[in-house]
Amino acid sequence: MTLVEPDRRADIRPPQRGTVRPIRASDVPAVARLFLKVFRQADKPAGADLQHYLRTLLLASPSYSETVGTQVYEQQDGQIRSALLAVPMRFVACGNIVPGRLLGVFMTDADREAVGAAQLILALRPRRADFAFCDSASPTSCSHLLAIGGKPITLQNLEWVRSFRPVGALAGRFDTRFLRGKLPGLPVLARPLDSLLRRLLPRQESPDRGAARVADMPVPTFLVHAPRLIAHYAVRPLWTEEELFWLVSLAAQNTRLGAFTIRSVLDRGNAIIGCFVYYAAPGRTAHVLNVLSLPGRESAVLEAMFRHLDETGHIDARGRAQAALMTGLSLQRWLVFRHRAFTVALTRIPEINEALARGDVYLGGLAGEDWSRLLTDFD
Repeated sequence: MTLVEPDRRADIRPPQRGTVRPIRASDVPAVARLFLKVFRQADKPAGADLQHYLRTLLLASPSYSETVGTQVYEQQDGQIRSALLAVPMRFVACGNIVPGRLLGVFMTDADREAVGAAQLILALRPRRADFAFCDSASPTSCSHLLAIGGKPITLQNLEWVRSFRPVGALAGRFDTRFLRGKLPGLPVLARPLDSLLRRLLPRQESPDRGAARVADMPVPTFLVHAPRLIAHYAVRPLWTEEELFWLVSLAAQNTRLGAFTIRSVLDRGNAIIGCFVYYAAPGRTAHVLNVLSLPGRESAVLEAMFRHLDETGHIDARGRAQAALMTGLSLQRWLVFRHRAFTVALTRIPEINEALARGDVYLGGLAGEDWSRLLTDFD
């Protein structure tokens, strides 16, 4: 009898494929734990705060449906090792209402499997009359989205930064980057230098200075005027009162960036010509989510906004670049642009793709991911 050694290759089997499916409420603890492992390097059960936030963010939108919501990859053993978080948002596209979704956090447990990540990306290929977009894509995620037919919105990859107190702003960035926030009072020490610099380089008068003024804007007033101020865009979020209030309520929870604040901009006749939404943090950075304006009044709105943020003691302000704002932004001194993240849209609707090509689309801020606590919280 001849003894034959077993073929060790026979023990090597291809991995069993799982299933891409919509998230369920029962999945939230597993998804929250995966988030902590991938983005916070903490392999532990998530606390109640994170689980509650994810449940609200992913399942409670007024526009929620399984087809435009978060998708997870469930393995054969029932474990969730990959997920693509999404927030449903309806859009007006060239007069038609279409289902949309904001693509947010994309995560996979690389230690356990890689098939799920690929399956989730492939499932994003636009097949129906809907609209998906991401304004926080990494270079890798951007490449994946472009490979399945995504269209880049290149200008909105940029963030503008407007300094009011340049030395203090530089000190704050140094503390954050190199000292990890150990000296939060460092910008205060720079105030005398900034005062001297502002005297040596007096403010240049803008042609729009004094053309508009800033006033408080209660949330109910914002819910009424915000849709009117973006109505001239061919593609824009359908900000119903219910959906916009839901977004504002979530954005207001992100207290790490400052106090969620809305201000209106009025012309000399006290008519509202625009507004801006931001996180107020006097002595620190003002994070601007949205600048809304009637067409042709963008420069006046920006001038009034920057003047207000300066007068309220911010060291600098930052927000996303948009085509309609570029003229007004270019009039500002001490303003620079830098890359923030990639913005990509996915759709098979020709009218939307045409609007994207000519820049006739409103995205960002509350119609984006910059307000999400997932970007700044849950350490």
